[in-house]
Amino acid sequence: MKKLLLLLPVILSAFLMISCMSCSKDGGDGTENGGELIIEPQPEMNLLDLFYSLVAEQKETGTRSKVFVVAHRANTWEGTQKNVPDNSIPAIELAIRHGADMVELDVRTTKDGVFVMTHDADIAHFTNGSGNVADMTYEQICQYDMQKNGVVYKDADGNSIKVPTLAQALAACKDRIYVNIDTKDINARLLVDAIKEAGMRDQVMIYTGDRSFAENCQKADINVAVHPYVYSADDVDSYRKGGMTGAVLFQYGNTCIYGDNPADPEIGRKIRAKGFLSYTNLLGQYDNAMLNGDFGYVRQFVDSESDFVQTDYCEKVIEYLELVELR
Repeated sequence: MKKLLLLLPVILSAFLMISCMSCSKDGGDGTENGGELIIEPQPEMNLLDLFYSLVAEQKETGTRSKVFVVAHRANTWEGTQKNVPDNSIPAIELAIRHGADMVELDVRTTKDGVFVMTHDADIAHFTNGSGNVADMTYEQICQYDMQKNGVVYKDADGNSIKVPTLAQALAACKDRIYVNIDTKDINARLLVDAIKEAGMRDQVMIYTGDRSFAENCQKADINVAVHPYVYSADDVDSYRKGGMTGAVLFQYGNTCIYGDNPADPEIGRKIRAKGFLSYTNLLGQYDNAMLNGDFGYVRQFVDSESDFVQTDYCEKVIEYLELVELR
């Protein structure tokens, strides 16, 4: 049974690839690009099942065979160059196109109770309007167009775009890519209900630095994956003792492993030794170093033996991981 579980992702991936290759160039699981069929990556299996299969594999081998890449706010290097707004549908499409395993998306609640995709509380950062999300209805927010770096985004047809709802974002991701939802002052049960209503419980995990919020998500549905922040490897023990079966992947601060004096370069191995998976960010200076051809921070991540890395430039991280045979 154990061997079957370990082989399941491989079997499913092979099946999906064969199925995709048999599709016509007009639709199905592929899209055309200048006559070339683009095969989109697809989620291998239920997210929690994937986590537990990775834990089992690592227990047997002592290491990991793949690093999973998360597109921060669905950003990519291409999207950054083209001023594609954070947390937008076009950003999600680019992340999928460039082979990210997961998108990280930020969710807030409007005055009329609509879950919308935004990191900042003030819409001035991501639209050409202003005002606090919590004080505006979704209809009011939709009066404005999405932007990045002060530039209103236009698609290939010259059309502007609106802030998407959580339902719209999840629909764009369904059966195509995993999702990490970063929560911003929202109701845990209502969020879980929205995820389930979208048919995405098996493809979504919920990030939080608030243990009580993680507990409330698990109370709403024990089978929803929660993704807590921890300050040390020892912090993960309390989640096992608390019976949170949905807490398998833990995020830690990237200063643990990056720089000349990392706080705990062994944190990835320590979390693995406890039977869990680990996740941290590149971002900021750590991401930007890659633009100058410096992949030192990515190497430090690889050396840490952690499992998931979050970045604004997923295609560049993937390029390096392919070279070191971790894709």
